[in-house]
Parts: sequence; structure tokens; C-alpha cells
Amino acid sequence: MRRIIKRLFFLSLPIFISSCGSMKIPDVSLPSWGGDYRELSTAPKGALLYQCEKNKTFYLKPLEGGKEMWLIFPNREFGLKQVEALKNTYNNGITTLEINDPETNIKEGEVVTYQKCQIQKVKK
Repeated sequence: MRRIIKRLFFLSLPIFISSCGSMKIPDVSLPSWGGDYRELSTAPKGALLYQCEKNKTFYLKPLEGGKEMWLIFPNREFGLKQVEALKNTYNNGITTLEINDPETNIKEGEVVTYQKCQIQKVKK
């Protein structure tokens, strides 16, 4: 019985091998070292980059005509609504953004976590 199984295996082996040869691998175009490679920006579209003390950065994206701001940190993002009484202050109950040219600050509760932040040019 073992001999029959071995013979069937060896007789069917060329069929299995030839079926693998008919597979087509798609061509993949990789950028060449010649210069058609360009680095893409990681900045969110329409967002402003802020550079703060202690080399901290965040992005800020205005929404709803400036009545809301989308705050984008390296590890999280969330929205803030404009405080009615203060035109350049945005809050969500936990975080407060105060935009004062030339410096902007962010408070988490009563603790200032991002201070002396200034708008930077975003690489495109």
C-alpha cells in the first residue's frame, strides 16, 4: 500500500510543480535612487503647526469658521469649542486652548502643558 501511495505522489509531483509555474507575480514599481522620490508631508490638510517650549509640537485645524478647533497631538486628537465670552479661547471641559499672538498655550485642567507655542511653516 505504501508503494502505491509513493508512486502516485511521484507521478503527480510534476503536475503540482507545473501549476506553480503558471502563477503571475505583479510588477511593483519602486522609486529609484535617481531622484523621483519625494517625501510626503505628515501634516493634516488645512492644519497649522505649532512649536512650543521643550520641543513640543501639535497641529491645530480650525473648523466651523473658527468656532471650533481640532487639536492634534502626536498620540491623540480631539475637538474644542470656542468660549462665547472669550474670542481666542477654546475649551472642552478638560483642555483649554488660549490663542494669544505671538504665543499660544494649552492647559489640561489648571496645569499648562504646552506653553509659548508659535505657528511654524508646514512642509508640503
